[in-house]
Amino acid sequence: MRSDYDRMVESPGSLQELVVEFIAGHVKEVCTSRFSFNDDTDKLYFRDSNAFCHQKVANHLLMTLDRKGLLDDLNMTLFDPVVLRLSQVTLHNADNVTCKGLKILKSHQIKSVEVKNLSKVSVDELISCFGEWTLNNIQSLSVSGSSFATHMPKANCKGNILSTKLYVGLSKLKNLHVLNVSGTELASHALLNVCNDLQMLSSLDISNCTKLESVECLRIRKETLKSLSMYNLKVLRMEETKQVLLDLRRLVHLDISENKSNQDPIDRLMPTCPIVPDLLRDTEFGPNLCSLDISGQEQTKLEDLHFFLKGHPKLEFLGLMLTSLCLDTVFLDGYSITVTGVARADQLVEALRRYPTRMEYVPKILYKIFMLTTHFEAPRPDVIKLILPVMNTHSSLSSIQLAGTACLYNLTKGQVGEQIHPHILRDVVHTTLTAMSNFPTHAQLQKNGLLTLCCDRILHEVSFDKYWCAQLVLDCLLTFNDPSTDRMAVAICSILAAKISTAQTTLLGSKSVYMRKLLSLVKRRMEERAVDITLKFTLSALWNLTDESPATCEVFLAEEGLHLFLQLLSVFARDSAVETKVLGLLNNIAEVSPLRRALINKHFVSQLKTLLWSPNVDVSYFAAGIVAHLVCAGEDSWNEPGMSKEDLLEELGKVVTSWEQPKEEMVAYRSFQPFIPLLTALNMHQVQLWAVWALHHVTTKNSKRYCHMLVREGVDDVLRKLVSLPASNASVRELAGKVVDVLQEHGFTKNL
Repeated sequence: MRSDYDRMVESPGSLQELVVEFIAGHVKEVCTSRFSFNDDTDKLYFRDSNAFCHQKVANHLLMTLDRKGLLDDLNMTLFDPVVLRLSQVTLHNADNVTCKGLKILKSHQIKSVEVKNLSKVSVDELISCFGEWTLNNIQSLSVSGSSFATHMPKANCKGNILSTKLYVGLSKLKNLHVLNVSGTELASHALLNVCNDLQMLSSLDISNCTKLESVECLRIRKETLKSLSMYNLKVLRMEETKQVLLDLRRLVHLDISENKSNQDPIDRLMPTCPIVPDLLRDTEFGPNLCSLDISGQEQTKLEDLHFFLKGHPKLEFLGLMLTSLCLDTVFLDGYSITVTGVARADQLVEALRRYPTRMEYVPKILYKIFMLTTHFEAPRPDVIKLILPVMNTHSSLSSIQLAGTACLYNLTKGQVGEQIHPHILRDVVHTTLTAMSNFPTHAQLQKNGLLTLCCDRILHEVSFDKYWCAQLVLDCLLTFNDPSTDRMAVAICSILAAKISTAQTTLLGSKSVYMRKLLSLVKRRMEERAVDITLKFTLSALWNLTDESPATCEVFLAEEGLHLFLQLLSVFARDSAVETKVLGLLNNIAEVSPLRRALINKHFVSQLKTLLWSPNVDVSYFAAGIVAHLVCAGEDSWNEPGMSKEDLLEELGKVVTSWEQPKEEMVAYRSFQPFIPLLTALNMHQVQLWAVWALHHVTTKNSKRYCHMLVREGVDDVLRKLVSLPASNASVRELAGKVVDVLQEHGFTKNL
């Protein structure tokens, strides 16, 4: 048996989950599009004509495509019942789906449909897309936030039109048991139609239906209704509603919660009758209730609640959010029922689970959770999984995004974060980046995001859109002038720049505004003569951005980066950490043939001669690399008096032969293409020697990565040729042979 701590730690996703995620993310790769003459439209088909998925997988795939925001009319055609047979439809992010795409549902036998905020399809149109089997057998329908009116703005819809639409659509669903019409234009006469026509109805959600003036017709369903949600209805302040609720004696769940702050100003002027205290005191109220939510009912007194609790021993849930009732000691001493409130962590987590769409509740819940997360000692992936969808639902509300990003940081930092599964961290990063993208000028939110992202495990082990992240981080660096923001931003960028493609580093590094900002940070530290973590990370970021990117190198030179870096070598002489990073970047420039001339000047060549003999092998190595590339430049680049390419070559040969292999890998390469001109440099064995020494170093320190790269790029053939040519320098031939031996040891064998 696992401990509670162990159960909090997320296990890897199942094979089915991984396959569905892959298909959803690679629809174009696993499917093909063909025109269907029968349907007169393009349709998607699996490339494997034998593909088939059972209902559970089909439902999961539709839900995953929806979650990723990838559903449109074309992708809906993939759900041909011969291949993907649906029994459940969930559409929360289907803004691009129209009736054309939903017509595929006619061929399915669907028992449950849940849609939210359909923007291009009315409820009546949705129901018209159901097949005969679905119309007769569907048991659950949720159309929260959708419109019943066809091609008509909500504000202009008249009640009688809505009644007609409701009657035409919903009246067909004779077997419907569960109906959620919360947040719709449902009016009283339309509710009457629902109660009359849907005789099997046992669960009804009419929360936030602002046009409801009366709920008296609910008495029609008093024998079948077991669950009723009426959150934020103005009828909750009417005496007649109390009488209706007293008559609904079969109710097991009742939600009569409110949000006072959202009450219409005009409604506040009208006389009201708080019905909750009277209900709680009435012995006839809800004899079968197991769940009651009175959140926001501030007028309720503790003695009224105690009276109710004594008469309802079967109660399992009590909603007390936005009231002081949750602070009562009876709920703090191991009380047996589940409670929502702000008094304890379990109350808050339950509140977040039950009220994810209530924008009036969520900021308060998240703020309280944030205060508690500082004391969490065990990983809480369960809490993270509740916060993420809430943030995604309310992506445009800064208050929720601010509190959410703060919670996510506390829940993923330090040792607690080490226990969170990478898949959950991936979702944390995506939601954090979305918040940063939506609120680019919100200083604290950006800082929250940077705090979460500035984590070695996330940056090195978690899969996410690293280019998007780097871009947002650099934008943040531009927007704010704050030391802690600078430090985190350049730290993140320095790591990500080494992990994105060269095309992506070029897109970032070639933007002059980014380059100027990074160079300004370096210049400021140089003027202050301060070698701090920000300087080191900034130098690393510039080094990685210029790697294999001639365009970025050009921008670096255009923004006078070379002049600044040569100053750094003087100001921070003998600081090996600074020297290594400066020379690493200059090595990237030296690799670009047209840019070498900028480096070949008497002053820098003189510095190189000194740096070649640095006691630090890293410094010496990169200085030698620059020399190896510069001496390959044309003779016209060496016409400045006082410079001798031959002397520099001689120094290069001597210093390389003096090195001992360091214990650790001191350099990382994206490609070995820049080495090929060096390895084939005729009459300059010193250049070849540096190149083969470098290859020997990386292949012995990281064989798994670099042996394959050598072979893939054809460098192994060049090395074998050096070994076989009698004219090759003996030292070069010997070291090249050692590299070939390493290749052979790892299975890369060719005849010499």
